[in-house]
Amino acid sequence: MLHGDTADIAANYEQRDLALARIRSAPQEKPDEDDQGNRYCLDCWEVIPQARVIVVQAVQCVDCAGRREQGRHLAAMCGGATRY
Repeated sequence: MLHGDTADIAANYEQRDLALARIRSAPQEKPDEDDQGNRYCLDCWEVIPQARVIVVQAVQCVDCAGRREQGRHLAAMCGGATRY
């Protein structure tokens, strides 16, 4: 049983959810870069545009990141029965 008033409980859940969102949004894989600072997609090895690297610290190109996200979405809908 949870103790505290509803506002305290809600604030605790919100803090937990924000912490989990930060962990999930951080790149889990080390980026692959060359000596000139070009970052390569971990899936298809195409060069990731510098603007994408700066804005989201990308380790995948837009196409591969979209495919991974779609796979996560489908796995969630299937109860985790499918994996990529």
